[in-house]
Amino acid sequence: MKYSVFFLVFLALFFTHPVLSQNLMFKRMQAPVTTQGVSLKTPFAGGMNNPQFSQADLNNDGFQDLVIFDRGGDVVLTYLATGGIALAQYDFAPEYACNFPAMSDYALLRDYNKDGAPDIFTASYAPGTMELQVYRGYYENNMLHFTPFVFSYPTCPTCNPLYIWYPDVDQPGFWNNLPINKTDIPGIEDIDGDGDLDILAFPSGNSTNLWFFRNKSVEMGFGLDSLKFEVGDQCWGKFYENGFLPCKASLSADPNVCSSGFADEEVYDRDTRHPGATLMPFDVEGDGDKDLVYGNISYECMGMMTNGGTPQKAWMTKLDTLFPSNDIPVILYDFPAAFYLDVNRDGKKDMIVSSNSKTIGEDRRNVWYYQNTASAGHTFTLQTKRFLVDEMIDVGTATHPAFADINADGLMDLIVGNAGYFTAANGSNPGTPNNASLYYFKNVGTPTAPAFDLVDNNWLNMAQYTPNDFDFSPSFGDMDKDGDLDLLIGNNGGGLYYFKNEGGSGNPMLFEQDLNPMWISMDVGVASTPAIYDLDKDGKPDVIVGERQGNINYFKNVGTLNAPKFAVQPSIQTIGKVDTDVPGYSIGYSTPLFLSTPNGDVMLTGSQLGPLELYGSLSASADSFPQLSASWGNVDDGARTHPALADLDDDGILEMVVGNQRGGLSLYKTTLVDCTVSTKDNTLELLSAHISPNPAHDWVRVQVDQFPENTLSWQVFTTMGQLKSQGTTQSQNFSIDASGWNPGVYVLEMANGRQRGLIKILIR
Repeated sequence: MKYSVFFLVFLALFFTHPVLSQNLMFKRMQAPVTTQGVSLKTPFAGGMNNPQFSQADLNNDGFQDLVIFDRGGDVVLTYLATGGIALAQYDFAPEYACNFPAMSDYALLRDYNKDGAPDIFTASYAPGTMELQVYRGYYENNMLHFTPFVFSYPTCPTCNPLYIWYPDVDQPGFWNNLPINKTDIPGIEDIDGDGDLDILAFPSGNSTNLWFFRNKSVEMGFGLDSLKFEVGDQCWGKFYENGFLPCKASLSADPNVCSSGFADEEVYDRDTRHPGATLMPFDVEGDGDKDLVYGNISYECMGMMTNGGTPQKAWMTKLDTLFPSNDIPVILYDFPAAFYLDVNRDGKKDMIVSSNSKTIGEDRRNVWYYQNTASAGHTFTLQTKRFLVDEMIDVGTATHPAFADINADGLMDLIVGNAGYFTAANGSNPGTPNNASLYYFKNVGTPTAPAFDLVDNNWLNMAQYTPNDFDFSPSFGDMDKDGDLDLLIGNNGGGLYYFKNEGGSGNPMLFEQDLNPMWISMDVGVASTPAIYDLDKDGKPDVIVGERQGNINYFKNVGTLNAPKFAVQPSIQTIGKVDTDVPGYSIGYSTPLFLSTPNGDVMLTGSQLGPLELYGSLSASADSFPQLSASWGNVDDGARTHPALADLDDDGILEMVVGNQRGGLSLYKTTLVDCTVSTKDNTLELLSAHISPNPAHDWVRVQVDQFPENTLSWQVFTTMGQLKSQGTTQSQNFSIDASGWNPGVYVLEMANGRQRGLIKILIR
């Protein structure tokens, strides 16, 4: 690897310094990708597993765009609407996602105060809570932003003002919080037709009946700018739904009486246990009252109940257990959720259905778009089962990328492992989520413009080991010191597969599997993610392995230079005291990657929560490694991140592909930009300057080319991201005192509005 690549890796390191804006993150990229001869529109959008769909005018241009919240990693994807009426297309625009708050489990955009800026109703972000939280939307520079809505509870000093509380109907003066199970998706609509937003939900704990929470803000004189909820009905629609039968509910024969449940001979009574449900209230008949489409946990169908009552007094009188029965019904494993929005911009609202289960479910054909084809009312007709998913790389669940020049053409190819993808039971096929393999994306571009083509979706025939083994994680390195790159593959069982490259240095890779039982016996527990790296600096490559628990294991090579040998248990189970686990859960999914730099080697790792962690001062030790960054590049790709690095365009700056839980990939250039600026925006002006002397000793003189009209800010960082000096200048020429600095490489950053420059400084 070229020295210039190492240096420009440093440029990325210093950008994580806390003095810099939180809007700075690695620059998102796209590169051409074809699969089966079809060019993907946005291949590196990141995949989708459990997407939830809302509409919002993201750029304040009067058109409704798409906001997708994927609970399989708590990630926001934003798309701008383009094209004409009834010919709507959507362009991936990740810059708008930068302005969204951190959210979890569900997020629905609704304009509660009707000011034209959509607001967010989402699950409370704090661990261990189940309340509903609201963020108020507003526009700034024609971009949608959000701020937490603070509720007012003057008679309840113990009520958390960030969450929804309501007065107790049985004990005046007492207040209850609104706990909604985080597996669910509530209904946020104007249920009673009075012009403000209400809530339908199965409150956790007593949930066989649907509760209606009425918004009383207008009636109480607060107007639409406030939110004041009370219990309007503890059995909205008068039905009973216990989740034991697929998409079935017990309807009441009396609009004034709540159904008491199923007959004993029909189904066992769940009593008051929460079944888990997703809700889509909408007016199917145009009669002013809300009907209901719902999904159940553990079932793949959706049901629809027709409201025979009124907006103020719901009474469900008809049930469709295979909705929509007029067309192909929803059969989507597992726990489908429906969303009501005008997808094709023809003025009629359509329906999108996706899988809501984070643990198991359809993860490739998982976004069903039903167009409303009725001239009036609703007729939902299935258009595709891969809405937007077919525009991106999506191989199911949990992607593990690695770069290597497989065919020795001088271009870095991309190998991607996955945990698997889901197939439903069919006949003698029991169904499994563990259809894992390795995907070979051949680089068919040029040295300066990468492009990839999927040429093999079962590279090295790794699918032969499924479904008993899966979650394949590839890593390349010269294990036997013969000058070519060998291959280690991690797996769900915590062991390794080793493929020796017999192709020789400079030749196309030719792999032969080493069946020595040592490899599969090198057990780290669950979900091994290996790296080949000489950690103890004895000249022999060691094996470093991440795992599900989040620690990183060190296997010392006790063999010879050309014949590696390892014990079955790690020499050190937690090197550097690095642990990426979620506090309190022992789930971390560490994915170590090593980089050599002139100032020392560094280790990068993904994590269960998503941030990329960077460590320096490496050694074969259990002593703590200094953490250089807790969120390298401010990259946010959701759960189970797994990075891979290569200089794909020969410009000396590393590109980074990041895998994730959602089964997709994201592509970045490791230079920081304002993430709210479109990747298509080319208006950023580059500042250039001359440094003298360079190398320097006690001082550095900087001469800026085309000096800006106003003040220029500058900062100097070490290659490990530590701020060394900073200042401002209004002169084209200025000096920096470098006395006392240790010899090495430093980086000068200059910034002025949309102008920016980076200069390397060498100190002797």
